[in-house]
Amino acid sequence: MRLSLGLAFGLAVAAVLVPAPSYADEPSAQAIEAATGVKGLVRPSGGDANEVGAATTRDKVWASTTTVRIARDARRGVSIVDSGSGSVVLGLPGGGRPVVSAKGTVVYPGTGFRSAVQTTVDGTVRGLVEAGKVGPRTFRFPLTVPQGARIARNADGSLDVMRGATPVGHLDAPWAKYTKGGTVPASFGVDGTTVVLRLGQGNASRLVAGLSYHAAPGKGGYRGAATIDATKRSRIWTTEEMRQAKPLDAPEVAPKGTRRSEPARTARAAAATDPAAGAMFFSFLGVKKRCTATVVHRNLIATAAHCIQQGGIIFNRWTFVPQYDKGATPYGSWKIKTIYYDQRWGKLNNNPDFDYAFISLQPQNGKYVGDVVPWGRAKLTDLSWRGACSGDGCPEIPTHVTGYPKTLDSPLECFTQSRLVYISENGGKGSYHYTFPCKGYAEGVSGTALVGQFPAQGHPGYEVIFGVLGGYQGGGDTDDISYASYWVDGKSLFDDAASKAI
Repeated sequence: MRLSLGLAFGLAVAAVLVPAPSYADEPSAQAIEAATGVKGLVRPSGGDANEVGAATTRDKVWASTTTVRIARDARRGVSIVDSGSGSVVLGLPGGGRPVVSAKGTVVYPGTGFRSAVQTTVDGTVRGLVEAGKVGPRTFRFPLTVPQGARIARNADGSLDVMRGATPVGHLDAPWAKYTKGGTVPASFGVDGTTVVLRLGQGNASRLVAGLSYHAAPGKGGYRGAATIDATKRSRIWTTEEMRQAKPLDAPEVAPKGTRRSEPARTARAAAATDPAAGAMFFSFLGVKKRCTATVVHRNLIATAAHCIQQGGIIFNRWTFVPQYDKGATPYGSWKIKTIYYDQRWGKLNNNPDFDYAFISLQPQNGKYVGDVVPWGRAKLTDLSWRGACSGDGCPEIPTHVTGYPKTLDSPLECFTQSRLVYISENGGKGSYHYTFPCKGYAEGVSGTALVGQFPAQGHPGYEVIFGVLGGYQGGGDTDDISYASYWVDGKSLFDDAASKAI
């Protein structure tokens, strides 16, 4: 479970055309850049009578582009068009003729303050203000969002732009600091679709404050399944070998500067009853290990990709035992056949956004695992059909999980609540993951299926599987809070695997 999984995005900046005017000695730009730093800034290019210029970045992993167009009129704001998640327009306070620093900061004059905008190489857009001692302490950033979208609050002060259950973008919690050192209290208000930046009072002569908008990953980057033929890597384990297996564990802590938009919560686990869940045993560098997997198809199980390979090393001697319990194998032991995982999991297996896999099994006596194990009550989905579900004002997802934690030789069941959260490192572009609390869910539960319960949603099927435990920190670096990759393309991988499983 505690696996080192660095955030990998593979971004590249498009070529620039005609440079915008440069005013490197503009004092407000200097103050702002001293507060934000200039690493990764992109200078807008190709301006005209209506635009200062534009910048385009490409995310190679998600196969998406983000084009940022900066208007000469601050009230028209900044158009942010992402090919995967859609478009928004971030309006700015202030007005007047903008100037552009040598590093790319666009500054607009205002009454008692300056507003500014920066674009970075990962597609992040920063809305900024620089104000004096007697300047205003409330600033309005009108946000034009896609039809039907809304702004949802998070417990850490950040905001999500949500269209139904699908994130369009994320606004980090605001920040503010004095130009001579020291921080200033900052918070967001929401007035319809206008983001209101509120700053505390202080005695320093100047301060700089800002917000950062990140477009959410969107569909379109799926390039097909990578496969591993595991027919000769499987074997049936003895009862003694299964009882000797230890949970997969690679200690990891949250990287410095990591931002997580979720509250602390707890839920208790109990003895398990789901026959579709089971223990998956394997050998890693000669050591007997185990993870959790779940039957999700007549001949497919779902688990975490880091339960398949780590650091380019493919595991060996796999066997899957549905409803394994202290050596008991009520539905037998099953050798695996073919492993399917997203190509973007990476050669070094380190992209937490794609930490999931599906595995076909070898039939026994002419029967597939789904012919023997009761499994059909939960259907696999990406939740794209669901209503709005992010932020403190939105219902969490009633979730049922069954896994094999730590030294327990029996499955443990937990009824809890999941929510979608945004996670980034050092304020850069991040990604969405599901998180849920369950007391005692430690190493060994990697690969546990997240089963959502939606009796009132009108969706066919009372329960749906929408993720597997893994992703950020390999599923979590504490025993009580767990994570799962957000399935932007998980359903596509499942459909790919299902078409070949039988």
